[in-house]
Amino acid sequence: MKNILLIFIKYGTHLLFIAFQIIFFTLIININRVHGDIYNNTKSIFFENLNNKVDQLSDYLKLDEQNDSLARENARLMDVIINQRINTPKSILLDTLLLQQYSFIPAEICNKTIHLRNNYFTLCAGKIDGAKPMMGVISTEGIVGITTKVSENYSQVIPLLHSQSRISASIKGLHFFGNLVWKEANPRIMTLEAVPKHAAISIGDTIVTSGYSSIFPRDLPIGTIVNFEIAKGSSNYVIDVGLFNDLNNLSYAYLVNNKLKEEQLNLENDIDE
Repeated sequence: MKNILLIFIKYGTHLLFIAFQIIFFTLIININRVHGDIYNNTKSIFFENLNNKVDQLSDYLKLDEQNDSLARENARLMDVIINQRINTPKSILLDTLLLQQYSFIPAEICNKTIHLRNNYFTLCAGKIDGAKPMMGVISTEGIVGITTKVSENYSQVIPLLHSQSRISASIKGLHFFGNLVWKEANPRIMTLEAVPKHAAISIGDTIVTSGYSSIFPRDLPIGTIVNFEIAKGSSNYVIDVGLFNDLNNLSYAYLVNNKLKEEQLNLENDIDE
């Protein structure tokens, strides 16, 4: 009680002023119709703007959830499109369900480097999501790289932009293929090697995955030929490939799960032995 009295003694004048202001304001808007209308309109505009801001903030906070949902939907679409495109007869029936050869696991990119000689990506998807080492990684624009290490919740990826990256690629519409490597500092240009010089290629031709591995399906887009030459004394082209994928501007990717990979590798290992 004593503290309350001290507050009134110290701030009584200010509190009384505020109280009178509230009383006078209430009387004005209740008695004077014009001022009342102005107050009601202003109040409506204020709360409408406030509600809009709250809705915008709520939509922004839901972006991650919407992006995750979109990524899952894209993965389902890839299941259908790529499995139809490869037209493989290797689909199998199990418990009356048709299992396609490839499925895709959406993953957000947690971390990445892009301007080093040996770059790396980290995906926010690990063993609990179905990720494994030596899985292909792609985006909606093309290929990204190959997983190397996998923990419970994360995967490390060697992207295309790495000195040790080797991707089997071919010219779309032709049967010639070679190794796609990264030699330049430009993150949008790679080099396709070992394509024989008698192959009829042209600038603008599309480069795709060859399918000669258990990691990537065939005909996944990679880029286009921007330049080519034949080194002196060589029987092969050196082809500059402009990538479709801008890896610097990538935030989501998809892990490629080849359901017949183990069978293929086991057979090939038996042959090697």
